[in-house]
Amino acid sequence: MILFALLMAASQPAEDPAAFIRRAYSGYAHSGYSPLLHPEKLFSPTLTQAIRTDSSGGEVGYLDGDPLCDCQDYDRVTARIVSIQRPTSRSASAMVHVALGPKEVRDLKLSLVLTRSGWRIADIVGTDGHSLLKELQRSNAKR
Repeated sequence: MILFALLMAASQPAEDPAAFIRRAYSGYAHSGYSPLLHPEKLFSPTLTQAIRTDSSGGEVGYLDGDPLCDCQDYDRVTARIVSIQRPTSRSASAMVHVALGPKEVRDLKLSLVLTRSGWRIADIVGTDGHSLLKELQRSNAKR
């Protein structure tokens, strides 16, 4: 009985989607933070693979900035979760209001998926209205 309880506790994610998003954006408190240094910690396996393929081969790919802030350069990134929808126990979507310093803002839609490692970002729809995953896959297919 105790073993069963331990196995069940180990299989449950330690954080909910909101906590995961807050953790993802908390990295910006540190100078030089980039979610692309270890994409597997934040992004789903499918999106991680698309990011790695895009940046391989020494050529500039589709991704020319930081997808979590939809930016290249910033003074300071802060994020506020506007809403979270959880249609299933293994998926969620969130609207995140991202501020880049005092005057520049972005509203991003994050699609989340629950993996064995916990919540991960499966896709981001940026200010241009495009799916990051679809654009990466399209760009990677041309290589």
